[in-house]
Amino acid sequence: MTQASRQAVRTKIGPLDVIDFPIESPEAVVVCCHGYGADASDLAPLALEIPTQRIVRWIFPEAPEPLGSNPMAGGRQWFPIDEEALLQAQVLGTYRDFAKTRPPGIGEAGEAVSALVHETGVKKFVLGGFSQGSMVAIESALAGEGAPRGVFVLSGNLVDGEGTVARAAKRGGTPFFQTHGEQDPILGFDGAKQLEKVLLGAGWKGSLRPFQGGHGIAPDALGALGNFIDSVLEDSDG
Repeated sequence: MTQASRQAVRTKIGPLDVIDFPIESPEAVVVCCHGYGADASDLAPLALEIPTQRIVRWIFPEAPEPLGSNPMAGGRQWFPIDEEALLQAQVLGTYRDFAKTRPPGIGEAGEAVSALVHETGVKKFVLGGFSQGSMVAIESALAGEGAPRGVFVLSGNLVDGEGTVARAAKRGGTPFFQTHGEQDPILGFDGAKQLEKVLLGAGWKGSLRPFQGGHGIAPDALGALGNFIDSVLEDSDG
């Protein structure tokens, strides 16, 4: 089955609704979490756009919490954020520093992603996401029972700095792939550099790949991310 011929299936795995791209005899599962205010369909096209040589099963979980009081309005959140404070920071030309807080609900979100991975029964897995979804992926990587083969962070920031520092060393040696726009008006580039510093200090293996742009995914990052997934699975052979 080629990438282009894969068919998406909406289903539930563990506690989460997901968009699943099943494939026969996958070598690994790649779980990719969407950002704040989006849903599983937002990043699902990446399963067909990120080239990998290894046979991987892409799964795009949907955050369990609706955005706002109307669940029919669309948009999901992994954990609530103070939108007013975020908007005020943008108006002032500053950024929210998520490193100083541990958002309520992030632990439960990470547990839900870990439960999804466990339910698949696949031993090799890669975790990642965009924006808030990358924060949840890191939380799952730090708190889950099994160690991921790699973690990818697309336009994410350091959250719960003290807690991350305390736990990240237990996953020392974990490869990570990180990209961030230098003009990101939502999650500041300094927050991305903070995250890179903490991960490297804990013995993780990787580096921040900056790009000229805002809060998004650089087009040339897709091929590089595919190479990253192939490399971490190749390194885990045997």
